[in-house]
Amino acid sequence: MTWWMKARAVQRLAAAVVLTIALGILLGDTALPIPILTGQSGAFLAGHLLTVIPAVVLMSGQERTDRRIEATATRPVNRWDACLGGAAALIVTAASGLLYLGLGSDMAVVSGRNIAAYIGIALFLAAFLGPRISAFLTTLLPLGLAHTGWTPSGKAEFWAWLLHEANSITAIAATVAILGAGCVSLWLRRNPIQRKALR
Repeated sequence: MTWWMKARAVQRLAAAVVLTIALGILLGDTALPIPILTGQSGAFLAGHLLTVIPAVVLMSGQERTDRRIEATATRPVNRWDACLGGAAALIVTAASGLLYLGLGSDMAVVSGRNIAAYIGIALFLAAFLGPRISAFLTTLLPLGLAHTGWTPSGKAEFWAWLLHEANSITAIAATVAILGAGCVSLWLRRNPIQRKALR
């Protein structure tokens, strides 16, 4: 377990989470000047973009090791990775809830929710595409939403739930769903050795 935690750079992930929440609260309300492809204007905030950082750091930790060697390991590495991502998301959610109660900052809720959502998305993609591609696609997601996720009135589209306000039930439900799907998908992923053994 110790070698796995070092390989996954758990301390770096924890630091990224703390830094992202702090920046989300301090700078999250800052509007970023991003051109909207649909011709409509929407308030794309720094908090919508910064919150992708922990997911990318999590995927970077998975990519650091030799995946070919891990594929032959008898240890349930994928399950450990799923647990790490799920635990990070749950800790972030709890911490952001406490910060909201203490500071009354809506950006604390948005930051915690979006960090958990991006982690879930990254885990889901990693289960099928691997951590490197997952990190790349997860990083592109907020930029894509910034360009296309707005209604003609300037509000976030229903499907662009990562841009929704703190009190959005849709965003909370979607975050729970994608986080669960990401953890389960990675948990159930079998390495090549396991697949051959089942045949």
